[in-house]
Amino acid sequence: MGYEPWELWIRETAFSAFMRDVGWLWPILESLHFIGLTLLIGIIGAFDLRVLGVGKSIPLMALHRLLPVAVLGFGICLATGICFFFGFPDHYAYNAAFQFKLAFLAIAGINVAVFYASEYRQLAAIGPGVDAGWRNKVIAGVSLGAWVAVMICGRLLTFFRPPFFHD
Repeated sequence: MGYEPWELWIRETAFSAFMRDVGWLWPILESLHFIGLTLLIGIIGAFDLRVLGVGKSIPLMALHRLLPVAVLGFGICLATGICFFFGFPDHYAYNAAFQFKLAFLAIAGINVAVFYASEYRQLAAIGPGVDAGWRNKVIAGVSLGAWVAVMICGRLLTFFRPPFFHD
């Protein structure tokens, strides 16, 4: 079975060769990916749990101020994820776990856009000890579920390999 044209283009780049040929690079990037995921899920998870009613004494806006660190974590995951894809594009593109991971990432992205477009102002006014409204809880539940699903699908990538490999 031959490569698709897009696979050939990626595999012929110097970056793709670098990703495949430098033995220590993959484990370093995996570690960075895990650190990014920890920052992202740790902060988003804490914020979502607070919205869902866990730790009501914590001011929501105090947790919200940590979101730039979560965005940094997402950036680390995105950058390392692109590196992984360039190393072995066929492993990812044809992998159902990767496709589901992208779908859950899209759900998380749409969910955060809905949150900031519709519910953020109402939530920003909530002080410590006050319960969030049901719409905010739905958004937080979707967020938490989507990010957990992203983690699970990412872990399943190595267990659900495509039925063929070129290497």
